[in-house]
Amino acid sequence: MEPIQSSERKSLKKMIIQEIKQYIIDHELKAGDQLPTERKFTELFGVSRSVVREALSFLENTEIITVRQGHGAFLNETNFENLLDNFFFLWQINSGKMKEIVGLRALFESSAIDEIVKANRKEELNRLKELVDNSAGLTTPEEFRNADLAFHQELLKATGNELFIQMTNMITSYFFQVQHVQLTHEEYQAINKEHQEIVAALLAGDAERAKKLLTNHMKNTRA
Repeated sequence: MEPIQSSERKSLKKMIIQEIKQYIIDHELKAGDQLPTERKFTELFGVSRSVVREALSFLENTEIITVRQGHGAFLNETNFENLLDNFFFLWQINSGKMKEIVGLRALFESSAIDEIVKANRKEELNRLKELVDNSAGLTTPEEFRNADLAFHQELLKATGNELFIQMTNMITSYFFQVQHVQLTHEEYQAINKEHQEIVAALLAGDAERAKKLLTNHMKNTRA
């Protein structure tokens, strides 16, 4: 028998990765559930144990599963942070422009506004208003930055859509991570006033005005 070539082994590993993912779907496994043993997968897919081990290692490195020594492999909670972090890294080193991130944030947050107003999420909006009101008296650049980030995270959180929150929160966090701008006291007061106006429009149920204010707010962002 001819030895398996490197390219063939890679293709085989990819196939087994997909087979394991399909097994998880077909058996409706959830976060915390244990996967079958390496030996069981070897029997199911008719491949060597080393190929199964490589496939499981890949799934662990991409944070789909966690392998506990002596206990087996377990399915992880949904988490987009690692996936999006790698995506944004590749985007950044391939001439990604900050204005593209600003545009993406505006699209997502405008969508959030529609959802919040449609669902009439008053409790969440009252929390957002309280956050903005309490942030008016801040004094340091670090506090300004954290308060600005917190406003946008809380706005996205107000949708109540966990999948949407995870995806958009990573985008927002990434923007603030790479945006190296120190706001002056005057700039922050202007930003906080814009936040207050957006919240007031949301509480009034005026999605169109809130989105217009948000768009102008994003355009004023220094990047």
